[in-house]
Amino acid sequence: MVQTKIIENWESQDEPEHLRTIQDRILKSQQSVQLLEIYRQICHQGEIVTVDSSEERELVLSGLVVKQEVTLKVQNRIYQSIFSSSLGIKPV
Repeated sequence: MVQTKIIENWESQDEPEHLRTIQDRILKSQQSVQLLEIYRQICHQGEIVTVDSSEERELVLSGLVVKQEVTLKVQNRIYQSIFSSSLGIKPV
């Protein structure tokens, strides 16, 4: 149900805009390349050790990742499924 109601064609079903806001925040950032690289690493490894960079803080503020003690992890599997494909990140 999540796949058909949220993930598939999410852009046309994103009312009020929530997911598009997250996507725009990442893609329109001056640090978008760095943000995408960090997010790709998190998706591929499951988590990364944080170095508390401005890019990591931006990802946390966007809601895509969460900081748990000294690591960054994907916030939730729905976000990971949507943004991995829409941002061009291939799943492991």
